[in-house]
Amino acid sequence: MLNTLRQHSNFTPVTAFITDSRQQAHDKDAMWDKLNLSQQYTVCTLGQFGYLLTYVRSIGDARLAILKQDGKTATVNEAGIINVNPAIKCRQ
Repeated sequence: MLNTLRQHSNFTPVTAFITDSRQQAHDKDAMWDKLNLSQQYTVCTLGQFGYLLTYVRSIGDARLAILKQDGKTATVNEAGIINVNPAIKCRQ
């Protein structure tokens, strides 16, 4: 069937890869858009102290922003509350 499809000029082969989330390039704008206004304000504030938005994770209907600075991790919940000592493990 593949040989038959190649004979047609409108056939474009598509290769799909399943990748681990650690291998994907995280688009900062896409992550930013997932945050609510309270989280965006708090992430900006933490950014002034050198924290970088690294992940946005969904937990049920809620979103959790995960930020890193050197070896430290901080999280921001939907209410904009900062936890600088979260009980989470981030993969390297």
